[in-house]
Amino acid sequence: MTAAFSHFQSSLIRILLPVMVVLPLAACGFALRGTETITAQYDALALDVDQPNSELARLLRRSLDVANVSLQSADENAPILTVRNERSISRPVSINPRARAAQYEIRLSVDVAMVQDEEILLAPETLMVERTYFEDIANIAGNQDEVAIITAEMRRDLVNQLLRRLEAGSSQ
Repeated sequence: MTAAFSHFQSSLIRILLPVMVVLPLAACGFALRGTETITAQYDALALDVDQPNSELARLLRRSLDVANVSLQSADENAPILTVRNERSISRPVSINPRARAAQYEIRLSVDVAMVQDEEILLAPETLMVERTYFEDIANIAGNQDEVAIITAEMRRDLVNQLLRRLEAGSSQ
């Protein structure tokens, strides 16, 4: 009887342990990076971007498409989402023993607003994301690749921030 009870205990532990680990993660809202989906509150938007062929504009159009938002021209009475002044600023935040920059902060920002028929749906504001990275002075090419990857991630974060802002602003 002890062997059967021991087998029952081990089976119970194998079943309950994963549930006990996953349940708190699900309860706190944890989601794998990149799996967040934004439900669009608008069926159609007109997009007014100062750099329509930029990576940020492409990411924004793709994200709006995934959210089932059709892009229209400004004269079709759709809300006009304006995206202006994408800025990237890099500055050193720490130095190494050789008095060279060891750590940099990158700040990416963009100005956004949305109007429809003279009514402000999203007040003009600046969205911003920041990241820091360490520079390896022995690997300059790797540093440039790292900066490109970080900047691409920051653009995705800006687009997600904008979509969440649109969702929050429209539900008020």
